[in-house]
Amino acid sequence: MNISVRVAGCRIIILNYNGKALLEECLPSIVTAASLSKYCCAVTVLDNLSVDESEEWIKKNVPQVDFVKSRANRVYCSFNDYLEAIFEPYVILLNNDIRVDPNFVDPLIDALQKDPLCFLVASQSRKMTGEYEGSLSKMDFKYGLPWGSTYFPGHESKIDKVGRTMQAGFGAFRREMVLELGGFDELYLPGTVEDSDLCFRAYRRGWHAIYSPQSLIFHYGQKSFKKAFGESRLKRINRRNLYLFVWKNIRDPWYFGLHLVFIPIHLAKYLLRGEFDFFIGFLGALRRLPKAVSRRWVCRREPSNVSDQAIFRLSRII
Repeated sequence: MNISVRVAGCRIIILNYNGKALLEECLPSIVTAASLSKYCCAVTVLDNLSVDESEEWIKKNVPQVDFVKSRANRVYCSFNDYLEAIFEPYVILLNNDIRVDPNFVDPLIDALQKDPLCFLVASQSRKMTGEYEGSLSKMDFKYGLPWGSTYFPGHESKIDKVGRTMQAGFGAFRREMVLELGGFDELYLPGTVEDSDLCFRAYRRGWHAIYSPQSLIFHYGQKSFKKAFGESRLKRINRRNLYLFVWKNIRDPWYFGLHLVFIPIHLAKYLLRGEFDFFIGFLGALRRLPKAVSRRWVCRREPSNVSDQAIFRLSRII
């Protein structure tokens, strides 16, 4: 990874792969927001070895943006190496399909500065058409698997209120905490659930995440990911990663026992209902079981200040 960047108080990092058209649409709003922030805010496009003209367009049209090539296309895990190479205490991680409100930076960094145990501050995310999309989220354990939801009952009355959130794939992070957790886990590649994993382990440490609706972003929603993998394969990957999450992270005997009881029920349901993508996802998880077990032993050596049950209880009162 060839890095030559300015050191600032915070850094916005946009992950990109063959996203020239998305960058043309979205990056100018991010550059504007960085310039309007009261913080010294730099911007980097972290490129996962694109073969389009992303680099040429950035250098010609927004030369103030740092363009950095990853050593390999490791999707979200590409953030890990870059976070180790920079020095800013706060980083805002985004995808290339996100346009931002001009004032989206300061509410995020303000919240991180006020609370030393805050690991993540997440923006209010809306679809490009304006409808609420998420970042106020719950995380629960149902029918033997983890479930995250931004459309939980009663969420409508809380969209405009600052409060706790359990997970988010993009937002402002305290860089040292991300690195202490080891960053995003390659176990889940090419993606999905890696953000839930990181946030769950942060909560286990006794850290927490905040939802800041005053920070507003607009999101296409996995546009590049869906284009690369398609709906069917995306379902397989996501279901595979839910099983891997449990095998890596869940320590509570009651929850893990429920998981084991529900596995044959899940498999029977997948076959009876013709949900073959979910069945194939489970088989994919089995192929990664040794890696998940290895990760589990690594995680057990991490400090644990909050139990699985306590984390899910925190989620239920959001």
